[in-house]
Amino acid sequence: MSSIQDKAYCVFEYAKTSSVILVQRHFRTNFRKEPPHRHNINRWVKQFQDTGCLCKNKSPGRKETKPEVVERIRDSFLRNPSKSTRCVGAELAVPHTTVWHVLWKRLQFKPYRYQMVQALKATDKPLRKNFCVKSQEWFREHTGVYR
Repeated sequence: MSSIQDKAYCVFEYAKTSSVILVQRHFRTNFRKEPPHRHNINRWVKQFQDTGCLCKNKSPGRKETKPEVVERIRDSFLRNPSKSTRCVGAELAVPHTTVWHVLWKRLQFKPYRYQMVQALKATDKPLRKNFCVKSQEWFREHTGVYR
């Protein structure tokens, strides 16, 4: 990774010599380290000519979702709140990740799915107790750690 000083040196040398090879040679002799690749030097020169700066550009980030799409998502979930984000995304031709982000960030909805659990029966309690007792006995026999 090149520092901003390395980039500035390369651009300055390129302005003097107009040769990438000479820039690399001067860089190697002055800094006693491997010079940047020619593609990087050309990119830095072009960037400096275009913007006047060698700073990194900020990432644009996530694009904002259009208000019409947000309203369509809101209407869809108000009609049927138990629908999955994937189904709504398919219906509205919107990625399901966008649906998820809109629900969380814009609408403050908490999308989730109910989890299916088994009902406990009257016969389950003795079976569970028996399992625990047998597990403890086995653990005592096979390890000396259990108290």
